[in-house]
Amino acid sequence: MYRLVQFFKRYYAIFLFVLLEAGAVGYYANATSYTRATLLAASVRATGSLQRFFASVGDYFSLRRENRILLERLAAVENGLQAAGITRTTPDSLHADSTAARYFFGTARAVSNSITRQDNHIVIDRGSADGVEENMALLTPEGAIAGYVRRCSEHYAVCMSVLNRDFSIGGRLKGSEYFGSVYWDGTNPHEMTLLDIPRYAKVERGDTILAAYSLRFPPDCFIGTVSDVGESEDGTCHVISIRLGAKMNALSNLLLVRYTDYEELETLAGEYFTDTRREEKR
Repeated sequence: MYRLVQFFKRYYAIFLFVLLEAGAVGYYANATSYTRATLLAASVRATGSLQRFFASVGDYFSLRRENRILLERLAAVENGLQAAGITRTTPDSLHADSTAARYFFGTARAVSNSITRQDNHIVIDRGSADGVEENMALLTPEGAIAGYVRRCSEHYAVCMSVLNRDFSIGGRLKGSEYFGSVYWDGTNPHEMTLLDIPRYAKVERGDTILAAYSLRFPPDCFIGTVSDVGESEDGTCHVISIRLGAKMNALSNLLLVRYTDYEELETLAGEYFTDTRREEKR
C-alpha cells in the first residue's frame, strides 16, 4: 500500500493532466452539434483505418495459401493444355504441338535454397509419395527454368539449381535455329552464359533464350534474356551473358514437370543430349 501511495505521489501530475485533458475533450465534444459531428467523423476515419490495417495484415498471412491454390490451378491448366496438344513457347505465348501430352505438371514449394556456393541446390516439399521422380524439371510459375530433381525421399526432393557448375542445358535464340550450351560460371547468381552461337548470327541485348534439345525440360522453355554479347578467344563464336528469367534468390512456389518418355530417350541417347554432356565431362 505504501508503494502505491508513493507511486501516485510521484506521477500525480501526469494523472491530473490526463484527467483534465479528458474532461476538456469531453466538454468540447458536447459543446455544439458541429463539434460532435467533427469528432464522430474523426473517430469513424480512425476506426476505418484500423480495420483496413488489420484486414491487410490478415490478407498478407493468407497469401501463402492463396499462392499455393493458384499454382495448383496453373498446373491443372498446363496439364489441360498438354492434353489438348498445346504448349507454351514463352511465358506468354502458346502453340500447338503433337508431342505436348508427354509432359505432366505438378506443384511444389522450396523449403531450402542456396545461391552463394559453386554447387547450389534447392530442396522442395514434394517426394516420391507425391509422384516426384529424378530428373523432373523445376520451373517458376512464370515458366522459367530453375533446376531439376536429383534425389527423392518419401516427402522431399533435392534439386540441382541452375546456379550449379555441373548444370548445363541446350539453349537457342528465339526466332532462330542457332543453339549452343548454357551453363553457370559460378559468379553472378542472376546470369548464365551461352556458348557456341556462331559469330555471324545476329544477337542483340534483350533477345530471348529458350531451352533446346533437352531431355528434362519442355521444348522452348524460357531461360532468360541476353544482357551482354562478347566474343570467344578464337573469334569464331559469341559469348553471350543471359539474364535469368527465374529470380533464384526469391524462389517460393514452383512447378514440377515430368517428361514421360525420359527413361526411354535417356537409355537410347542420353549421353548425346546437351543438358547431360557437361556433367559427364566433369
